[in-house]
Amino acid sequence: MGRRPAGLAELIESLIVSLGQGRTFHGWRIVARWPEIVGPEIARISHAVRFADGVLTVVVEKDAWRQELEMQLEHILDKVRSLPEGRAVEKIVLRAGSHTEYEHERNDG
Repeated sequence: MGRRPAGLAELIESLIVSLGQGRTFHGWRIVARWPEIVGPEIARISHAVRFADGVLTVVVEKDAWRQELEMQLEHILDKVRSLPEGRAVEKIVLRAGSHTEYEHERNDG
């Protein structure tokens, strides 16, 4: 039997990687999967809003919640890195604020 044809998603990812943008692509996939990675409770109070140069920026609604997540940061980073695309993330930075303040960054990429 021969190889199965590559799916469209695999072809797109292959093209992105061949253009040297694989790390950025994988980082933004983590942004998109943030609620799935951290679960509904943490996703209610935090939003991954940006990925650049290996750094995932996460906005947390209140400073008290940000401090709570700081204590869980290594565990969260381990969960992120357990995913194939998670290896693109070197560091997670937590910021207090509203995710709507960062929407332009998400749209600008």
